[in-house]
Formats: sequence, structure tokens, C-alpha cells
Amino acid sequence: MTTRTLRGVAAAALLLLCAHTAPAQSNAVAKPDGTIIESAPYQLPTHAQLPANLHSAYSHEAVEKIRTAADLELLKITYMSDGLKIAGFIYKPKRTEGQKLPAIIFNRGGLADGAIGPENFNYLYEMHRYASEGFVVIASQYRGAGGSEGKDEAAGADTNDVMSLIPLARSLPYVDMNRLFMWGYSRGAMMTLQALKRGAPVRAVAVVGAPTDLTANVNNPGFIQFARAVYPDFDARRDEHLKNRSAILWVDKIEVPLLIMHGGADPGTPPTHAINLAQKLEEQGKTYELVVYARDNHGVFRNAEDRLRRTVDWFKNVRAMSIAQVLGRTVREQGAEAAVKQYHELKRTRPDVYDFAEPELNTLGYLLLRDQRVRDAIEIFKLNVAAYPEGFNTYDSLGEAYLAAGERELAIQNYKKSLELNPRNTNATDVLKRIEGQE
Repeated sequence: MTTRTLRGVAAAALLLLCAHTAPAQSNAVAKPDGTIIESAPYQLPTHAQLPANLHSAYSHEAVEKIRTAADLELLKITYMSDGLKIAGFIYKPKRTEGQKLPAIIFNRGGLADGAIGPENFNYLYEMHRYASEGFVVIASQYRGAGGSEGKDEAAGADTNDVMSLIPLARSLPYVDMNRLFMWGYSRGAMMTLQALKRGAPVRAVAVVGAPTDLTANVNNPGFIQFARAVYPDFDARRDEHLKNRSAILWVDKIEVPLLIMHGGADPGTPPTHAINLAQKLEEQGKTYELVVYARDNHGVFRNAEDRLRRTVDWFKNVRAMSIAQVLGRTVREQGAEAAVKQYHELKRTRPDVYDFAEPELNTLGYLLLRDQRVRDAIEIFKLNVAAYPEGFNTYDSLGEAYLAAGERELAIQNYKKSLELNPRNTNATDVLKRIEGQE
């Protein structure tokens, strides 16, 4: 694919844009968020209908191939969000009868000029690519753009328009809610991260050109001018607006695998936004992948094919989150009892999101032993024994923790159980000889 430009830009690069006048809100009786009230086929543009600057980026043949794809369909929809009628799209395989397909909530960038359509064919192209991989792609124009009611707040209250796509997806009989993902670009990446903070039930997320620290712009006159025009009551609510849009400040709320892609030569949102976010994720033991494309721009268009490939792979081969990392924080902040409750709750509600394999709790238990939190380690090892009663190593580890606590008889019981399950466990044999030799 050739390099191309996109008119929708990052929040940090929106400084030269002006606020627009939103269409008037209708007086219709509000329906539940996510309710689709209109749906009709959307006619994809011809090559001649694309802006002149995109003619070289997309050949006539490439556009016609998308327009005539017999196995896909694009629907233009109107749905409800906060009592507003919001425009959007569903791009999907035509044949959905009896199927449960994975879905991507697709969050575009930009303000009103970034609306999905012929002027921003890039979005239609990318949505087509994901749909051709078997995903149902659900996108919002957000309030105040693309014919939607309301006023755009650039990742403010309009984030509700993204959250409303979750019940919308749930209402589609062909969507598998256990394989719901989210993708965001620029301003849409900020909204994606905010959706994670709110607990959006997605399996994994990918963001491109994400501004992650708007507090760094607090002394930028151009940004302040933009913010006053777009963010409601900005002077009175400055801290609220900036912190809400700065994921770097609430990384602990990101609880799903996150793919971060950024252009190394991004002029509006420098790659430090991505790098610093990745560093925070690393510190908290989160599952993530960071790709910074050298000499590439805000939309990572020079490496668009690789970016698309990585995103599809990220969604099709979801990396499980470490349950040990999550429980470890809970143990240290709230105690082992809270961690045990959290384990059972997450195993019940999100079994596919976290790695519940035997080594996870075993690793956490030994980390707690190392930190001299012996009683906490015992509770974690007991939890592992309950989860894997046929695992000889779970009893071996619990025996070691009891021995560290000075509870000799319980240690002997667990080492003997470990040997019963695995007579070749030489560690248990050696420890028992040493303990019983002290009698």
C-alpha cells in the first residue's frame, strides 16, 4: 500500500482546528443506549468520488475490488447514546446465519473532519480489511459528526457513544461477545483507553498514535485555545478533562492485552507517549506489545500493511493476562483473603482473559515467600492446591510454605501427598528425610 494521509488527527495535533456547530437534537423519545433505530446498505464511493489527494494512494482497481466484494456488506446505522441519535457503521460478512463472529469496535480519530466517509477512505479501507478477516466491524461517527446529534467533546462525554456500541454489539445475534475487541486511532485511541478504564468487556485492544498524557500540554497556548473551544467548562474543569484523557495516570485500569503502535516521526503526538505508557504497563506486569515504526507518521501509514497484520494477529491470537500479576497487587494492597475472592470471581466471569494455569499461583506464592509474607504465601498455595488437586508440585510448594511458617506437621502432610502423586519427586523425599531425621 502506498503512503497516504488522513484528515483526522490526534488530540495533541488538533490545535489548529475549530469547534463546529452540532446539529440540533431531535425531540424523539429516548431509547436504551445501543438501540439501532435505522439501518440501510451504504454505497461505497467510486474512485472518482474520492478526494484528489487520495487518487494516488488508492488505485481504481483497489477501490472497485472493495466496492464489489460479494462476501461483505457495509451498513450505515443510527443508534442511541445518551438520548442522542448517533450515526455509525457495521461492516460484516454477508453470511452470518447460525454463526457467532468476532467483532471489533472501531474508533476513528479526528473531529468532524475525521468522519468516516469518502473524504477519509482510509477508515473504510481498514474496516473492509478487518471484515475480510471474518470480523464484524462496528464504528461510531460520535456525536456532532457525520450526521449525529449532539456536540463533539473530543474524548469527553462522547466516549459514551463508544460504550453504547457494547450493548449494540450484544444485540446482534451473529456477534460473539466472548470475542469482542477494540481498535482506536488518535483521539479514538484515547476513547478506547477510557473504555478500558470503564471496564469495557473486550478481550484485547490495539491503539495507533495514542495521546496518553495531555497534562504535558497544560502550558501550550495553542492546545489551551483548542481545549477551551471543545472541552466543556475547560477553565473550571481543566484537571478533570486532562486527567480523564491521560491513560498514563491510570494504567492500573488497563486489564486486557494492549497492542501499542506508534510512528517514530509523529510530529503531533511524539512516540514518548507510547513508550511511557509501555513503561508503566511493564512496571505493573500488564500484557502488552509496543511497536514504534521508525520514520513513520501519526497514522503509521508507511507501514500500514504491517500494522494491519499485527492487529489481526493480536486479535486472533489473544495473549492471556497473568492472573499472578493481578492477584499480587491485591494481596499487597488488600490481603490474601481479598485475592482469593478475586481469583474465584475472575475465573467465573473472565476465564478466557487470564492465565489460570498452575504455574501462575505457584510463582506468586514464591514471590510472597521471598518477601517474607509467609501467611499470604500459604493462602495462595492452598488456593493452587484447591484448583489443581492432582498436581504434585502444588502440595510440594504448600509444604515448603508451612515449613517456613514453622508448621512442621502440615509440611509433612503436604510433602507426603506430593510423593503419593509423584513418587519420583526427589525434593519431597529429601525434605522429608531431613525433617523426620530431626525427630
